[in-house]
Amino acid sequence: MGSDFIARADILERIYIENTVTSTRLSKAIGIDYKKIVSMFNILRDRYGVHVWVDILQSKLGLGLVLLILKGLRLKPPRDPRIWSEIAVRLPYPRSIAWTPTGELQMVFQSPLRTDVINVENVREFVAVSQKFDFVLRSKPLVELLNMFVDLEFRELVERGLDIAMEHRYRLDREYVLSPRKFDGLDLAILNVLEPHPEITLRRLTQEVNKALNREYSVASIEYHLDKHVENMILGYRVANYAPSYKLSETVSIVILSCRDPLDLCSRAISHPFIISCVGNSHNGVAAANICAPSEYQGSFTLRFIEKSQSYECSEALAHIQYLAIPPYMAAFAVPRPRPKGHVQAMDEARVEYDPRSRSWGAVIDVKHVIDILTNYLGF
Repeated sequence: MGSDFIARADILERIYIENTVTSTRLSKAIGIDYKKIVSMFNILRDRYGVHVWVDILQSKLGLGLVLLILKGLRLKPPRDPRIWSEIAVRLPYPRSIAWTPTGELQMVFQSPLRTDVINVENVREFVAVSQKFDFVLRSKPLVELLNMFVDLEFRELVERGLDIAMEHRYRLDREYVLSPRKFDGLDLAILNVLEPHPEITLRRLTQEVNKALNREYSVASIEYHLDKHVENMILGYRVANYAPSYKLSETVSIVILSCRDPLDLCSRAISHPFIISCVGNSHNGVAAANICAPSEYQGSFTLRFIEKSQSYECSEALAHIQYLAIPPYMAAFAVPRPRPKGHVQAMDEARVEYDPRSRSWGAVIDVKHVIDILTNYLGF
């Protein structure tokens, strides 16, 4: 792509795991003028279609993931998209629902780390996969590989690019990645503004948070929360998505593996542009990579990744699933928030309300109940 792209991507690579937010504070941390930092984020997005976000660690919010793949259910997307919001308040912390090309349903729950999944055996004929994950790492592609991507050198990314990515490892503090953090409503409001706007200045952040909360926090107060709380809940920055012009596949592949060290595998895998995230269970050794490449390369890259992962103490794939990442075959939901009181008072799920400050914060995902809700709203 040339020196213009490389110069900006070099700055991005420097801050991938730099836990400093706002261009104001980042400028001081890495010794680069804040205007140059703002320009880097904006030009990567507007000129090259590379969208960078602040990388919030879900485990710091006390949240993990539960993956369910349901089979043999006669379900279809709702004609009225408003149905999704009704489903959302009746299920414990849904993150996304998507159909596979073969008609199975993939469900991801973004639930408390202390979540029990029950009644799987009672509906075993409908459950293809049930797996919990306690950490999520997201895309931080190396400059060399990101340059191949924007130059559309996709074949090179499948072959040499994967080797380069897997040989590189982000040196992450295991305890930091896996440990929840205490936080409050102001921290959440700050993160909500920050995440899609890494270029924001400290003063502008203060204005936006005050507008969102209808309060009058000072710049000093917001900076205190950044220093003491917010910057201890992130893992630097990530590439969140790419412009449609790159024509990535409308399906996403999930490869589930059994590994000696899922965190080691994921800290390597996220170096590649085609791997949008990698999740793991630090207790049972299961890892899962989410892969999205141009359609003609998706299959070959996925097979190469499965083969390559065996060099990093992983077994053959436990499962390989594809899901459709386009409406109406996919619906995504926000990070869990307290549900409307009217729903809570009338339903049993009140016991799983959002309470991250409680050491005993937990949830129960009753798979039979999940299937009943889905069948009621989406059955045909």
